[in-house]
Amino acid sequence: MTTVGAVRELMIKRLEAEAANSDAKRDLEMALEELDVMWEELQGQAALLLRENARYAEFFEFAPDAYLISDAGGNIREANQAALELLNAASEVVIGSPLSGYIVDADRVGFLSRTVGLLLGTAKPLAWQTGLQPRNGAAFTAHFSVRAIPLKKSGVGGLCWLIRPAD
Repeated sequence: MTTVGAVRELMIKRLEAEAANSDAKRDLEMALEELDVMWEELQGQAALLLRENARYAEFFEFAPDAYLISDAGGNIREANQAALELLNAASEVVIGSPLSGYIVDADRVGFLSRTVGLLLGTAKPLAWQTGLQPRNGAAFTAHFSVRAIPLKKSGVGGLCWLIRPAD
């Protein structure tokens, strides 16, 4: 908005300076009108993107399955409501903590090995069962499904996890 305002102001100054030249004046007036139309279109697109982002965030937050997103270091960046319930912890506790901290001790090394393999692109399968230890709750077996979140150029930016209690 600041840039558009600055360009508009510059064009108005030129318009005032070119008042004697009718062709230049007409061209500048048309350019100002085009700038206003483009600005309105950009505002409409921005509003649409905000609505779509809110819709995605709502879908993620209230999905019936537990979803987590971890960074390449294994720390949880995002967790939906179902994940917080599964881990029996508040968002403030979960976000920023390592996902491996919620894995039972006996399975932690295997879990970390798989996670590193996923980041390196060598791990298979992308789904397995392991022991999950919720905060202040009894451990249980959970089914983990995971996909890498690729970076645009190379590598992995993080991991997207789906976690369900094993039947």
